[in-house]
Amino acid sequence: MNTNLFWMKILFDSFMCSFNQLFRTIVNVLIVLIMLVSCAKTPSFVVQSLNEGWMLTAVNDTFQSMPASVPGCVHTTLLHNGLIPDPFVGREEAGLQWIGKNSWEYTLSFNAAFDPGAFHRTELVFDGLDTEADIWLNDSLLGRVGNMFRTWRFEVGTILSDQDNRLHIRFYPPDSLQDLRAAQLPFLLPEKRAYSRKAPFQSGWDWGPTYITMGIWKEVRLEAWNSIKINNYTFHQNHVDEHKAILGLELEIESEPNTGGRIILQISGQEALSVEIPEGNGSRILHFPFEIYNPRLWWPNGMGEQFLYDVSLELYADREKVDTKKHRLGLRSIELVREPDSIGASFYFRVNGLPIYAKGANYIPADHFVHRQSREATRRLLVDSKEVHMNMIRVWGGGVYPQDDFYELCDSLGLLVWQDFMFACTMYPFDNVFLDNVRQEAIDQVKRLRKYTSLALWCGNNEVDEGFHNWGWQKSLAWSSADSAAIWQGYLELFEILLPQVVADLDLHRPYWPSSPSTGWGRPESLLHGDVHYWGVWWGEEPFEKYREKVGRFNSEFGFQAMPSMVSLRRFISPEGMIPWSKELEAHQKHPRGTKLIHDYMSRDFPVPEKFDDYVYMSQLVQAYGIGMAIEAQRRSKPHSMGSLYWQLNDSWPVTSWSSIDYFGSWKALHFHLKELYDNILISIGQAEGRNKLWITSDVHKEFSGELDVEIYRLDGQMLAEHKMNIIVPPGGSLSVLELDSLMDKAGASPDNCCIQAEWIVDGTKQAKRLLWLARPHDLKLLPAGLSLALVQQDGETWLKVTSEQPARQVALSSLNAEVQFSDNFFDLLPGEDKMVRLSFPPHIKIADGDIKAVCLNDFLQK
Repeated sequence: MNTNLFWMKILFDSFMCSFNQLFRTIVNVLIVLIMLVSCAKTPSFVVQSLNEGWMLTAVNDTFQSMPASVPGCVHTTLLHNGLIPDPFVGREEAGLQWIGKNSWEYTLSFNAAFDPGAFHRTELVFDGLDTEADIWLNDSLLGRVGNMFRTWRFEVGTILSDQDNRLHIRFYPPDSLQDLRAAQLPFLLPEKRAYSRKAPFQSGWDWGPTYITMGIWKEVRLEAWNSIKINNYTFHQNHVDEHKAILGLELEIESEPNTGGRIILQISGQEALSVEIPEGNGSRILHFPFEIYNPRLWWPNGMGEQFLYDVSLELYADREKVDTKKHRLGLRSIELVREPDSIGASFYFRVNGLPIYAKGANYIPADHFVHRQSREATRRLLVDSKEVHMNMIRVWGGGVYPQDDFYELCDSLGLLVWQDFMFACTMYPFDNVFLDNVRQEAIDQVKRLRKYTSLALWCGNNEVDEGFHNWGWQKSLAWSSADSAAIWQGYLELFEILLPQVVADLDLHRPYWPSSPSTGWGRPESLLHGDVHYWGVWWGEEPFEKYREKVGRFNSEFGFQAMPSMVSLRRFISPEGMIPWSKELEAHQKHPRGTKLIHDYMSRDFPVPEKFDDYVYMSQLVQAYGIGMAIEAQRRSKPHSMGSLYWQLNDSWPVTSWSSIDYFGSWKALHFHLKELYDNILISIGQAEGRNKLWITSDVHKEFSGELDVEIYRLDGQMLAEHKMNIIVPPGGSLSVLELDSLMDKAGASPDNCCIQAEWIVDGTKQAKRLLWLARPHDLKLLPAGLSLALVQQDGETWLKVTSEQPARQVALSSLNAEVQFSDNFFDLLPGEDKMVRLSFPPHIKIADGDIKAVCLNDFLQK
């Protein structure tokens, strides 16, 4: 090889080697720089859940440390660890009272999932702590909490470590703290529980047990952030009609010093607002108006569609999205109308300019251990409400403020929410510490709930005003005149000043009502204005017929008890306890006269069976009969009366109570009857001047003209008379359309030996059909029904065909399998009708002829 060529090759190879090394070096440097930039880029907002890994210990060392579920409470933790029996079964309540008298400690060891030093603020957030507790992080006392209904936030940026953090919460029994606070006052309050901001019902109610819970009942997390974030938002609906919605976005923003951004609002994918947020520091509230033209309106159930716009809020800082909120918003106007009239003052709601007759029930916590209520269980309960034509739920003030799931579901189902603040049936302290605590509770809850479309009303309390004026506390508690005046002034400060001011400041267009009821049921004026809780039936032991006289302007409580279904009873009562007045049953009957009152009312109007399962069946008929009479009378009285919210929708544990759906989700007879009682068109029988008259009541806002077909049947099935007539029902009207006594006289029919079928047809479509009875149930001369049951397979579904040989009253279907559900039950049946009932059950269940049983009132009334 030529020497020159040799050296040229050496130089070339050396150059290429150096070039490759340089290239690799440059690439590596770039990679490192990219990694460094990536590593240096701290996210604007970080959330770390702290729900897992908790341990629970009794302060008195009764038990070794044990795993604890969060959200949860001490009772359910002990249950899950096999240390106590199920508190809801049998007679365990008395033996478990020690739990609420001890102090308990929750501890958590954890590592931070982020660098605490890299953030402007790092907060430890508790969405709910029950109730009185001290909190330490890494041996630093963060503070003492004392309100179950507040969100608690603690700045921990200088305390939190990367690793080996220890969070420690000691809960104190409420009773001892309540005693200390009570001792500081010169007078007694009616209930000791008033001194704690804790769910009142957990101290015991006339439908619930006494289990004093403690624990972390909602989510726990760390929140770390830089730059800017959204703390809260809502949409003020300043004016809404079918042409235009004039709205206001309210934003609560928090930022580092000298930090601004841009907010973009999208409505169903369309940009509705894009505005700059000026630079600032800390928390501040901003308002941005916007409009939607030709909006699709949201309507309550039964009045129209529940259209919800998909809303997105995006917050940008330096062109980077740093926070996002999503919501579903319904556009509607809502008013509480209270206008003087000839007898008092109206009380009704107007939605989108139209009056609405409120049909619904009172909701209590669906589990005594409130953290256990799942979204799916809430959905089932609210769907069950919608299916019987409800349009309003009252959240009663002795429980808790429900989770967001509840209101999201009410928005989607068209269920308006009457929302009590959590105060019930006692007077409350009024010192500055207590009032400041309540003020922050109200701020937290109003800010959380005001964005929901279904929220219709804020109410200050349940029966506190009535209790002060009607329940004799002044005498029983030996209040002096000065004591009484001071306590009432404290009431006014809390319910007439503090709470309405919070609502007015934060929720611009929703009404506030100080107390439900506005006047006690024993006073005549209670029926002339405001809302009324009528308890002359049950508490006053008046007959059911009193419901026809005692009709208020808005009937927000009235009720009667019934036993849960046999399927449910088998889940918490032993076979030995399945007899009336057994000790087990009485442990699940919390009203002191409850069992006797059920028996007494049954004796008045129904036969009293000897067999236990028949007695359970009959108790449900008694409830349905009485509450049905009340609802019919109230609806017939519109527009004088504009609301029926019976007591109560549901249960917090297995119990004999006023509920129409028991703790396990089984419908009682009343709930099945609501399909007719709350239908938009109601046919009923009312009395006027000693005569029986047929009424049609409409909640539809249009005129109906149609044919009414009335047939009278003797109780051997023979049709005695038929009468047809054309009638016009005005929009939302209620009118008497036919006197029945004359028609019956002509047919030779007597109330105890006939039934009346009424059907109203408009333009060839059945609007309503109902079988009606004039005599008390125990006076009916019913014959053996001759029921027949047959399973039918149709389109992949299982149906039960029910027929009868004679008019059958209150046919009740049952199965020993708790998983079998009936689409209808507790119905009346005429000969020649085929009643088709759909059966629902899991695929692994097999149903055969004979598995379904039927009973009816005829079985007990064969004259």
